[in-house]
Amino acid sequence: MLTMISGCKKKENDDVVTLKFMHRWTMEPMKSATETMIKRFEEENPDIKIEVLTATNSSYKQKIKTVINSEDAPDVFCTWGDEYLNKFVREGLVLDLTDFLKESGTMNSLVESQMTAFQYEERYYGIPLKVDAKLWFYNKDIYKKLGLQPPETYSEFIEQLKTIQSAGITPIYDGNSNPYAGAHYLTTLNQKCVPEDILKSDYSLQSGEFTDPGYLQALQIYSDLHQYMNKDVAAYDWSFAYSGLINGDCALVYDQYVTVADSMEMDEQFTKEHLGVFPFPYIEGARGNQTIITGTPDGYAVSSRTKHPKEVYRFLEYMLSEENCKNYLESSYWVNARKDMCDNIQNYTDIQPLIDGMKYIRESTSTTPWIDTELDPKIAQTYVNGIQQIDTGEVTPEQLIGQIQQAAKSAKEERK
Repeated sequence: MLTMISGCKKKENDDVVTLKFMHRWTMEPMKSATETMIKRFEEENPDIKIEVLTATNSSYKQKIKTVINSEDAPDVFCTWGDEYLNKFVREGLVLDLTDFLKESGTMNSLVESQMTAFQYEERYYGIPLKVDAKLWFYNKDIYKKLGLQPPETYSEFIEQLKTIQSAGITPIYDGNSNPYAGAHYLTTLNQKCVPEDILKSDYSLQSGEFTDPGYLQALQIYSDLHQYMNKDVAAYDWSFAYSGLINGDCALVYDQYVTVADSMEMDEQFTKEHLGVFPFPYIEGARGNQTIITGTPDGYAVSSRTKHPKEVYRFLEYMLSEENCKNYLESSYWVNARKDMCDNIQNYTDIQPLIDGMKYIRESTSTTPWIDTELDPKIAQTYVNGIQQIDTGEVTPEQLIGQIQQAAKSAKEERK
C-alpha cells in the first residue's frame, strides 16, 4: 500500500510543470501585485508551478544578459524592447511569439503601437506588460496660483519656467544620480530635433554617424534647462525630485507615466487632486517629429531554451487577460496595453493623471524608444555617462557629441 501511494505521488509530481519566471519587481506595489498574480495563476492551473527569480532594477539588465545565455535560463523573463531585446533575437536566445499571438487572438487585443518595441523583421518576440511614456508632471496648485496652463510650444514653456522662477519656486527638479533619468530627456530631445529618417538610420547603425546638427541642438537644450533646475542634479535621485513636486518645492518633474504608481504610494491625495500631466511641448524650428511621444513599454520574452512552450503560452495569456490586467491596475496603478483598457481607461480608474496621460499616449502617432535600450550599448553608455557629466559641468554639449560620434564609429567597426 505504501509503495502504491508513493508511486501515485511521484506520478502526480511528474505531471506538474515548473516554469522559471524572472522579473525585477522587488519594490511595492508591483512586488505584491506580481506575487498575487502568480498565486492566482497557479490556483487556476494546478499543473503548472512558477519558480520566481528576481533582481533589483539597477542590476537586472546585467544579470539577465548572463542568465539568458546559460542552460538554466528562465522560461519567461522581464525585458525592455527595441535593441535591448533585438540582440537576444539575433543570438537566437528568445522564442518567436508571432504565431502564438495571432492564433490565440492576443494580437488583436493589444494596442498596436505598444507592440512595436517587441518586433524584429516583421516578427514578434515579446509581449508588453505596461503602457509607458515620458510626460511632464506638474503641481496643479502652483500652476493655478500663477495663472498657468499646460503649454503647447517650447517657447511658451520657457516663459512659464521664468514665471515660476520669479515667484521664488524652483521650476524643475531633476534627480540624475541614476543617469537614465537624464537619458530620457535626450530620448525626447533627439526625436524632436533630428529628422526622423536620419534618427532611425543612426540608431540602427546603418550609418551611425550622429553628425546631424539636431543631436547637438538636443544636448544644448538639455544643458540650457539646468538654469531652471535644482542644483547638483547628479547628486540626487528620483525620490528627491518627486518629493519636491509633492511638497511644492518645485513645479515640474519630467517622468514616466508609470510613475503615477509611485506617486500613489507616496501621497494618494496629492496624486488624485493636485497632480497634472502634459507631454513635452512642440519645439519651434526643430526638424524632428513633434507628434511622437517618448517611451515604450516594458514586457516579457520567452527563452528559446524553454522545454514547455505550451505551458508558457498559458502563462502569457493569463498575464494579458482582462481579469489580471484589472487586478494589476487596481493594486499597482499600472495600465496594460489591452485596447479595451487603454481606449476606455476612465471605466477602469478614477485617477485623473492616468486618464489624462493615456489620452496623450493614444493621441500620439507612435512612440520613440528609450535611448538606453535602442542604441548600441557602446553608444548608449557614452550618452548616459556624458549626460551626467553635463549635469556636473565636466563636459560641454560640443565635447559630448564628439564622444558620441567616436563611440558610433567604434560600434560600427565592431559589427563588421
